[in-house]
Amino acid sequence: MGSLQPPRAVEPPILVSHPSTNIVKITLNRPRSLNALNVALLNGLVDALATAHAEGRRIIVLEGAGDRSFCAGEDLKETLAPRTGGTDELRQSFARLQDITRLTSSSEALVIAAVHGFAIGGGAELALAADFVIGGPNLKFKFPEVPIGHAATGGITLRLTYMVGLLKAKELLLRGRFVEAEEALKIGLLTEAVDDPKARALELASQLEKLPAISARSSKASLERSVFTNMEAALADEVNVATWCFSQSDAAKAFENFAKRSQRAKGPGAGADTGRMAEADSKDQHRSNGQLALPVMEAGPHAAGLDQQSQDYLASVRDIKDINVALEHATKKFGHRTFVRTGRKDYSFTQVDESVGKLAGGLASLGIGPGDRVLVMMRNSIQMVEIWLATNRLGATWVPINVELRSVTLEHVVQSAAAKVAIVDAEFLAVLKSTQLDDDEPLPVYVKGGDSQAPNHLATLYTLGEAVKSARPVKPSDTAAFLYTSGTTGKSKPCSLSHQYFILQAMALVETFGLRGDDVLYCPFPLFHADATALTTIPAILLGATAALSARYSASRFWSEIRETQATVYDFMGATLALTYKQKPSPEDRNHRVRLAWGVPIPAFAPDYEARFGHPLYTLYGSVEASLPIMQQGPRVPGSCGTLRRGYQMRIVDPDDNEVAPNTPGQLLLRSDIPNAFFQGYFGNLPATVDAFRNLWLHTGDLAKVDEHGNVYFVGRAKDLIRRRGENVNAAEVEEEFLRHPDVVLAAAFAIPSELGAGAEEDVKVAIKLRDESTLDEAAMFDWSVRHMARFQVPSVIELVPELKKTPTGKVERIWLKAQGGKRFDIRQWQQALK
Repeated sequence: MGSLQPPRAVEPPILVSHPSTNIVKITLNRPRSLNALNVALLNGLVDALATAHAEGRRIIVLEGAGDRSFCAGEDLKETLAPRTGGTDELRQSFARLQDITRLTSSSEALVIAAVHGFAIGGGAELALAADFVIGGPNLKFKFPEVPIGHAATGGITLRLTYMVGLLKAKELLLRGRFVEAEEALKIGLLTEAVDDPKARALELASQLEKLPAISARSSKASLERSVFTNMEAALADEVNVATWCFSQSDAAKAFENFAKRSQRAKGPGAGADTGRMAEADSKDQHRSNGQLALPVMEAGPHAAGLDQQSQDYLASVRDIKDINVALEHATKKFGHRTFVRTGRKDYSFTQVDESVGKLAGGLASLGIGPGDRVLVMMRNSIQMVEIWLATNRLGATWVPINVELRSVTLEHVVQSAAAKVAIVDAEFLAVLKSTQLDDDEPLPVYVKGGDSQAPNHLATLYTLGEAVKSARPVKPSDTAAFLYTSGTTGKSKPCSLSHQYFILQAMALVETFGLRGDDVLYCPFPLFHADATALTTIPAILLGATAALSARYSASRFWSEIRETQATVYDFMGATLALTYKQKPSPEDRNHRVRLAWGVPIPAFAPDYEARFGHPLYTLYGSVEASLPIMQQGPRVPGSCGTLRRGYQMRIVDPDDNEVAPNTPGQLLLRSDIPNAFFQGYFGNLPATVDAFRNLWLHTGDLAKVDEHGNVYFVGRAKDLIRRRGENVNAAEVEEEFLRHPDVVLAAAFAIPSELGAGAEEDVKVAIKLRDESTLDEAAMFDWSVRHMARFQVPSVIELVPELKKTPTGKVERIWLKAQGGKRFDIRQWQQALK
């Protein structure tokens, strides 16, 4: 009887090394399976490529471990949909395959593929997305997808045509035959054919490393743009076709046939020759489905930035589409882990779940049920989170409102909500009641704080009725909450948001920025805003992470709270980031656990901010109506808020909805093929809803432009565009320019009537808040603007103000900006004086 052998350690599917500072070598490391693509290898490869770009590596070398295969394509014994075998899961993997092309052919780095042995299906697509393809004498390309009922991906349907010509591309894709090294070099699939492709790839990388970086990457970009003008459209089409093909019976047979061959290879008598038998059988397999892989199990999926526990849990909740089920799963999985951290206290998932059940019982005793609305006017607190979740548990709608609202504005918001009950902090009770003085049936109000013995104290709601332990079933499209538009330029409107809307936003943030289960997500913004709800609380539920909610943003307290909460991730607004940056440098600036921050917009001082505080900043574009259609999905491009996410479509249009040319500003229009990705409409305001979705596109009201590479640049709100003497002046850009001045803390640019009279368009005024210790005056600021800004951006009027009124999320409330006040300047006289 032979001795027992220790179990073979599972090696990582991707190996990364750095031959030099500018070169990264990425090795596909499943040699016993001929480096076939399973989910672990696919995700690991995308992660490694993304990291290489984030680190600014100039040269990427791709190779396969062992000496038999570069990559044998999809591993049919495991498939790219191992968890469910369904099309939704497979579509996600197909999308990751397309990301490889984006991170190779469409990237700034120069990519070299060292191809030895088999490069089949996905392996061939991966190799041919490189800028240099070095082949060995035993190289064999093959595209077997069509004969087995699949469809090619990786942009190869577009790329192959330009490489070998249309007729040859059709022959290779439709017949699925082998192409060996000599033919591959002849028809243009190889840059070079050598005896040792791995050694030659490193030699070539060293040569390319000596090229001037800017000219090399610019030349690559120009060449790619001139040929592949519609690459993104091709990538999207390939995913659609591949997903459709997967659902057909022909594709299913490929898996079935492979399983039978694998079973024969492991059958009686195989013994020590199992490997050779499987290898011999796999040669026959090449004739039928092109996949060459031994039945050796690898590690499970491991997405970018996620620890294994987080990834495993995400896989288990990926089909969850409502907040109630998400909380139920999180409580079972992470019961005693900290869910909410606020007011220097921690609350576990179990504690919150129990309190939510009690509060839901109290609300139910008041008659709250499906379709009802619970209005909340509170500062961030554990009770506010519990009210939200308890309301949703009953199938009702949570309506948090801005605590700064007063008078007719507050009255408008309260009336538009048409709520059945209200819950407020004691400090807001009087202002809320003032909106109902003329009502015959005032809204019932429960109060947090104040007299604890009062019958309408919030604590009593936790004791009324029986605890509701099981949530009422809801549909993904059922309304979970109203979040109001910011109202910085007009009346706030209640946006109706579904359960799935919140889940989709949270998943986008988790997956794009790599949030993890061990993260503490710090948010200094109120719970009536998407940042604290969809982008902090819900990600914490999905990951089992901690949502650290601050009562309010404070520039002086910001880093102290970061340290106190042990935050690892935080979010920002442009104004809050500027206020934080303008604080005096401190030896404590790097005394924290933060590993990343995200927000919008990314200011010009971002590199200095990152160097000072020691963590990267990531950006995106989003709104209450549109969710998160655009996010930074690779290295940050200066000025850009990211690229369009999968599942969304975008147009940049003129005032008549006609599409404009690349790099031309226009209104941003959006569509999505993902159910419930957008808001459901403005509650009680059908005309505004119809107008927002006119011509079957969501009109964001935002101005943007997009370059040839798909990078989107937020230009500003359409209402914030200033028409001045034939020029469209962007208020946000003027503000950004002033923020470059070391004494400027905040700036707000806006239009005022022109001194030339009616019909003479507008002048630009800027209100500026300076550092407290600054001694500068309006003239000094005007002098600086003339010297540092474009002539059309230089303001006609500058007013120094002690404060700029802001929304709770850090945006300047423009309705408070007045034309009166400040000092007027004439740039012509000033420039003459400077001479």
